[in-house]
Amino acid sequence: MKYQENYNVKFHDTDVNEVVSVSHILKFMQETSMRQMRARKPSYEELFNDKKAFILSNIRLEIYNPIYAYEDINVKTWACPSRGYSFMRSYSIERNGEIMAEAHTTWALVSTEEKKLYRVTDVDLSNYDMDEPALLENPLRIRIPNDVPMSLISEYTVRFTDTDLNGHMNNTNYPDMIINCIPNPENIRVKSLAISFINDIKRGESVKIYMVKTDGKLYFRSIKEDGSTNIEAEIIAEALN
Repeated sequence: MKYQENYNVKFHDTDVNEVVSVSHILKFMQETSMRQMRARKPSYEELFNDKKAFILSNIRLEIYNPIYAYEDINVKTWACPSRGYSFMRSYSIERNGEIMAEAHTTWALVSTEEKKLYRVTDVDLSNYDMDEPALLENPLRIRIPNDVPMSLISEYTVRFTDTDLNGHMNNTNYPDMIINCIPNPENIRVKSLAISFINDIKRGESVKIYMVKTDGKLYFRSIKEDGSTNIEAEIIAEALN
């Protein structure tokens, strides 16, 4: 079974090319999972009040066709069979019955006080709608080539409006951070995005963003002030005519 919600796309969900931006695609998906959690229990807020929070570890998003303002879309999400410390979840967006985008994610459930990880067997999420994971063309794992040097292209400081209930930069804002670093981003359409979240960043913290283009892909790495890696990301895009 898959949980679903219907939305009408707003004009302000779109970018200069009049298509829904990558960040807003993620927002539609994660809004739907938040609604599933509220409907099925436990909700995100209930977990948070119990000193637990889901933290995104990895995401792979595939965008098959652009979505435009004022279109009606159906967004589905479902928990997937999980084990160990990894909680799996998938998503899809449909327009008139056609799949426009899909994503698969890995989450960790963390104690907000002790910072310990919970196993899948430590919490009862059996009320969540569950199905098999979305089958995506590209693998979830990112492999940045070691033989090609990355160049510093930008720096970014986390703002108040970037953060969420945890006080960390919300994962749906990361696509904006890295896509804004691409030269002439209006000339491409993102077909696939993968992000590995390694260390979170909070309001007021800054990162340096490095990029390299090789094998037809754009790779990114953001480095915190203490030298640790914040995220690694991969974008596959096509040129617009």
